[in-house]
Amino acid sequence: MSKNSIGSTISYFFLGEYFSDALRTTITVVLPIILFFYLGNPEAAKGIGVGALLISLTDLPDNRLNKLKTALWSIIVFFATTLIVSSVLNDVYLTAVVVVIAAFSFSMFAVYGQKLSLIGTMALIVCTFVMGLHPARPLYFSGYILLGGVWYYVISLIQILIRPYRSLHHAIFECLMSSATFLNAKAKNYDVDVPLDLQQKEAIKLHIKVNQKHELIRNLLLTDKYAMNPDNPKGQLLLERARLLIDLYEQLNAVHYDYVLVRKTLATGPSLKLIASLIELLAKELEQLGRHVRSAKAYKGEVATNIEYDQKRVMLLHEMEHLNESQRKIVLKVVSNMNDIVRIIEMIRSNKCTPEKHLQELSGSISYPLFITGDRFSIKEHLTLKSPIFRFSLRLAICFLFGFLLIWQLEPSKYSYWLFLTLVIVARPKFSITWKRNLQRLKGSLGGVVIGLIIIYFVKSPAVLLSFSVIFLLGFYAFNRLNYTVSVLFITPAVILTLGSYQGHFDHIVHDRIIFTVLGCVIAIFATYLFPIWDSLQLKAKISRATKDSLHYLQVAIERKENLGENILRMARKNANLSLSALSEAIESASQEPMRKHIDFNGLYGIQSTIYQINAIITSIYLSVNHQPEQADPLLVDRIVSNLSDEAVIQSNTEWHADEVYRIHDGDHSTKHKLAHIATLSFDFSRFNTGFSG
Repeated sequence: MSKNSIGSTISYFFLGEYFSDALRTTITVVLPIILFFYLGNPEAAKGIGVGALLISLTDLPDNRLNKLKTALWSIIVFFATTLIVSSVLNDVYLTAVVVVIAAFSFSMFAVYGQKLSLIGTMALIVCTFVMGLHPARPLYFSGYILLGGVWYYVISLIQILIRPYRSLHHAIFECLMSSATFLNAKAKNYDVDVPLDLQQKEAIKLHIKVNQKHELIRNLLLTDKYAMNPDNPKGQLLLERARLLIDLYEQLNAVHYDYVLVRKTLATGPSLKLIASLIELLAKELEQLGRHVRSAKAYKGEVATNIEYDQKRVMLLHEMEHLNESQRKIVLKVVSNMNDIVRIIEMIRSNKCTPEKHLQELSGSISYPLFITGDRFSIKEHLTLKSPIFRFSLRLAICFLFGFLLIWQLEPSKYSYWLFLTLVIVARPKFSITWKRNLQRLKGSLGGVVIGLIIIYFVKSPAVLLSFSVIFLLGFYAFNRLNYTVSVLFITPAVILTLGSYQGHFDHIVHDRIIFTVLGCVIAIFATYLFPIWDSLQLKAKISRATKDSLHYLQVAIERKENLGENILRMARKNANLSLSALSEAIESASQEPMRKHIDFNGLYGIQSTIYQINAIITSIYLSVNHQPEQADPLLVDRIVSNLSDEAVIQSNTEWHADEVYRIHDGDHSTKHKLAHIATLSFDFSRFNTGFSG
């Protein structure tokens, strides 16, 4: 990474959404604490400060209406939780019963989607804080928690009223940056020194990341009634940007698809290097566009006027004069893709919508609510051990019960609530995520303890120590959504310095922080074997889902678009991408599970890579302006369906038939050639899938 790039990244961080949100949140949390301590009311300072601190973690990027709903739910749940738990603290056994029930109940909030799941998690953390603070006046303290929640969300809602599309602009920025990274990875496919297998794995990981960014944009934009109003020009511009980002990703995914053929055909001459260089320049332009896309002004970028890009493009076109027919067709295909990418970049850069007539036709034909990931579920269907949410909720409740039994056997400590806090944070439904969280929390906590001890050794002034704790709190918020390990590294010394300055006994605080954090991590890890949720047992189902969605995408792509409509076309593409992402995430998770030694990951990676390549070719068919349904060879389509179906059986002549068609049309880019290539890949899939035992 160059010095300019590093400088730009650092400047973006301090001027971007994460740091500005962290600064606003830190001021919102610290201000009432300072004010009420100054006024001589420490109970109010602690209550309002804790209320604002904890409720701020439920405040994710969202639109105005959804953020208001989150605020109301969070404030009500936090107040009720604080009141109930603080009222029973004098009876240790009743406290254990209430908190164990809360652990189960709040974990079941996940039934109603990600937002309520987060509110449930934070409400459970409220339980642990109330146990630790042990307020003398439950009703007063609950009122202070209520005031802290209201105070925080008033500030947050004022900000979103002033800048309603700030989070959406940031999501578009992140999507462009991820797309730039993805395009840079695609450039490596034209570098003969980079193994294609390694490159495919990298591309699939980036594919998942880009799809996650698309999902965030959909949920931010398509659920915003104000932005989706046809009379709202800003909303329509953002809607157009979102559509262009998806179109851009299609073009990125289709920057040729048969890299073995490309490398083999263009092995001699400078064509491969020129193509790679041009793609890297486009990636650089995407990155520059991303850094300016949050602005309402049009950004004059470099693609259209970049001398280096223009020179290399001319060099590539001149090189075509020395190529044979097959080589020329490949280069033309790549150049055509790059031209489409340039066109989309220029449309995003200009801040202009498509012609009004076309936009009206598009808006009228697309049913946007279909593309929103729904969170509407029934609690009844999850009250069974077959439900992962129910299994995890039951497991966490047992962890809390065991935690109480363990603490009663140890020497009493006012910081024992850190054990429960650790459980809430690191315990996750899946083993792989729980293991990862454990490592992150342990590394962050131990590193934070070291930092805290160094500061305590050199600094003796309580005022200076508290100033350091505010800075560390800012660091926690700044990295909370970026890197959990770093955020823990910041919050640990913040807690040590704050509690030590207020209560003294730094050594006791550090000792308990380490002991109860380690105990919580150990319990969480062993508990994953209780009502376990193993991704390794779901791989077959994920593979089946991915192949079914890919086949549907293929059938849609080869059909006449006017016969299907935009909804079917776009939903088929979205489902194929999401099911591949789900499979990839399951493979990644299974690779960290205890039974990983018994899984054929080479076969799994082969399946994953094959489906990814098939989807890329289907996208190429989908985007082709020359494609006609009658060009699809029914025999090839039947062979593909047979190979990708659950009942696929490898036949001796399958591979030969596909290879023959593929060889005859070498260098061709017709639908028949693409289907022949898919048939070859589907044979590979069938071979991998048959050998994979799950």
